[in-house]
Amino acid sequence: MRTSLVVLLLVLALTLFGLAACGTAATSVPSGGAGDAVAGEAAFKANCSGCHSVEAGVTRTGPSLAGIGTAAGTMVSGTSAEQFLRQSIVDPNAQVTAGFSAGIMPGTFSARLAAQQIDDIVAYLLTLK
Repeated sequence: MRTSLVVLLLVLALTLFGLAACGTAATSVPSGGAGDAVAGEAAFKANCSGCHSVEAGVTRTGPSLAGIGTAAGTMVSGTSAEQFLRQSIVDPNAQVTAGFSAGIMPGTFSARLAAQQIDDIVAYLLTLK
């Protein structure tokens, strides 16, 4: 009886430790490596285009991303376009576009998308000049 209790407590402790490790902040999503803009366009269409247009002047639930590949590098001083875009996907409330409210964009993309998919979307967005 005592041995089974010890084993149960050990399994419980390891499970809790594992769950705690899973609860990292969205901004800690690592890069999967070099992004593929072609795959990123497909991932964007599947996950982002319902709320974001890539046409100038077309505003949906979120802002148009026309020209974002150029503009992203100027949005936050000391932050590259790639860093800004990645943060905007994984922690969308970190920098909210003027005229839009925090909380509109779901903060769940770091859990819903693989790191490589995020890299691919970032690579695609960087092509939008």
